[in-house]
Amino acid sequence: MKRSLLKIAAAVLLLAACGSPAAAPTALPTTAPTATPIATATAQPTAAPTITMAPTAEVTPTTAQVEQKNFAPKVRSVWNTAVGLDEMKGTCAKGSMLPVYGLVQITPDGETINWKSQEPAPYVMTRLQVNQYQYAGPTALKDGVVTMTLKFVSEQALEMPREFVSQADPACLHTHVYTGTFQWEKP
Repeated sequence: MKRSLLKIAAAVLLLAACGSPAAAPTALPTTAPTATPIATATAQPTAAPTITMAPTAEVTPTTAQVEQKNFAPKVRSVWNTAVGLDEMKGTCAKGSMLPVYGLVQITPDGETINWKSQEPAPYVMTRLQVNQYQYAGPTALKDGVVTMTLKFVSEQALEMPREFVSQADPACLHTHVYTGTFQWEKP
């Protein structure tokens, strides 16, 4: 608490130093007001204290990027996924839905990753940045459009929001968040 009071006092002094001498406060009378006027002395404005700031070291911007470790698999591998609850936005006439989950095969292919689940065709995800890939387009079932943004958070874990708009309920956006854990490499 003592430090807080010291910080407040320093701030008051700093603010007083920023004002003009004409704006300095006058002393208040120390006696209670009475019906008869009493002449009181007022403090003469004094010069505000001078605060000297020490120069700081110059900050030089850098163009070097911090290298982030790449957790994306280097070879075909199998991951076990779980999916969170359906968060629906918009006018949803058809109700909640549950996308496929469970074992997924992930195959790296240059700047893309193939995501093969229980759906009839894999999703080809394009690399956005280190550890992050995305697919946006029609579903493998051709029942709507989907955007999946895959992120590898470690060598053993992934996260992926999946946004889906069904052809049968086009005013409703379904969002699920997948989590996944590495299981094994598949030669």
